[in-house]
Amino acid sequence: MGQAFYVAGTGTDIGKTFFSCLFMAKYAESYGFRYWKPIQTGLSSASDTEFVQKTTNLSDSFFLKPVYEFLTPTSPHYASKQEGKTLDPKSLLGVIAKERKTNTLIEGAGGVFVPWTEDYLAIKGIQESNLPVVVIGSTELGTINHTLLTLDVLTARFIPVIGFYLVGPKNPLQSDNADIIQRLGGAPCLGVTNFPEQKLLPSEFISFANEHFDTDRNVIDTLLIPEDEI
Repeated sequence: MGQAFYVAGTGTDIGKTFFSCLFMAKYAESYGFRYWKPIQTGLSSASDTEFVQKTTNLSDSFFLKPVYEFLTPTSPHYASKQEGKTLDPKSLLGVIAKERKTNTLIEGAGGVFVPWTEDYLAIKGIQESNLPVVVIGSTELGTINHTLLTLDVLTARFIPVIGFYLVGPKNPLQSDNADIIQRLGGAPCLGVTNFPEQKLLPSEFISFANEHFDTDRNVIDTLLIPEDEI
């Protein structure tokens, strides 16, 4: 029996997909994890699923197709309206529920208050999915505020938070950022990984992930704990 988990960001383009690449590169084959972005906007360029697959060089069997796809690079509620499509949260949650007991990384779209529809926020979907969450924050200035806000709204709704992980450029503030967020946010820091200094080939990225990601196994070991003990 596996454990799906939700990757939530403190904002848009904060590093969720980079985290997902790292996680999949290091753990997909050894633990049978799959990557899934149920709602994908901005398909006028490469999708996040395509990016993760290209970066990690994993086969199609490690990826689930999005449930909803939109060309418009905006929040789902606006993209669906612009393209004349309907996003049904209840239907989406039904699909997600079928994957609860599988080893699946589910990447969210934007931050936790992004509207899926005009009257349904992402955080409600996260809450109703009842999946454990890893919060992704930046290493840079401003991350204390953004990450604490995200942790606060999740824990206030009794959403199970595994912890937070910081990614981004190397920053002299990042150690203090992680310490303060952990001290004040009520959730453990699972790790910090900086962006590589140059673009890497898939084989190089896999080596990078094995060396620099989840070095203390905080993420994977927590996920391997039975769900009722998280």
